[in-house]
Amino acid sequence: MNQPLPIVEQLKNLEHLQELDLKIDSLKKGQNSLPASLKALDDSLNKIQTTLDTKKNQLNEMEKVQRQTQAAIDSNQDRLTRSNSKLEVVQNAQEFQAATKEIDQLKKLNGSLDDQIKKANSEIESVRKEVTTLDEQCQKLKAERDAQATVLLGKDHQFKTSIDSLLSERQRYTPNIEQRILALYDRVRAARAGLGIVPAVGGRCKGCNMMVPPQLYNEVQKGTSMHSCPSCHRILYIPTSQAAPQGT
Repeated sequence: MNQPLPIVEQLKNLEHLQELDLKIDSLKKGQNSLPASLKALDDSLNKIQTTLDTKKNQLNEMEKVQRQTQAAIDSNQDRLTRSNSKLEVVQNAQEFQAATKEIDQLKKLNGSLDDQIKKANSEIESVRKEVTTLDEQCQKLKAERDAQATVLLGKDHQFKTSIDSLLSERQRYTPNIEQRILALYDRVRAARAGLGIVPAVGGRCKGCNMMVPPQLYNEVQKGTSMHSCPSCHRILYIPTSQAAPQGT
C-alpha cells in the first residue's frame, strides 16, 4: 500500500483541486442559467398564443352568428317573395291590408337583419386582422425561440465539454489526497460558498479575513499537519510565495 504524501504536498494538490472546482462551479452555474434565457421568449409566446386562441374562438362565434343571421335574411327574403305573390291575388281590401302589413313587417325585419349583418361583417373583419397580426407575431416568436434554443444547445455542449475536461484533470489530483482530507474539504466547501481551502497570509485567514491564533499560524507554516481556521473552518495553507525556505 502506497504511503500518503506529506501534508504539505497534499495541500498543494488540494489547492489545485480548489482552483479546478471553482472553475467547474462557474461553468455549471452558466450551464444551469441557459434555460432561463428561453423563459422570457416562452412567456411572451404563451401570452400571445393565449390571446390568439381567445381571438380565434371569438371569431368562430362571430362567424357562427353571421351564418345564422344570413340564414335568417335568406328565409325572410323567401317569405317576402311569397307575400308579394299573395298581394297579386288578393280578393278584397281586408286581404290587401293583411298582405301589405305582412310585407311591411318583413321589410322592416330585413332592414334590421341587414344592419346586423353589416355590423357583424365589420367586426369580423376587424377580428380577422387581429388574428392575422397575432398569428404573425406568434410565428416570429416561435422562429426566434427555435433559433435561440439551437444557440443554447451549442452553448450547453460547450459547457459540458469544458466541465468534462476539468473533471478529467481533477482526477489527477484526488489520488494524491487522503480520503479523510478530501471528505473534510468537500464538506467545508459545500458549507462555505465553494471554498474548502484558503491561504493564510500574514497571520490572517483569507477566507473569512479573521486573524489566526499565532501558535496555530506557526503550525500552518510548518506544513507538517493539516489545520483549519477556527472561525470559518476552512483548511489553511501557506502560499508557495509566502512559505519559509527549507532549513529556516
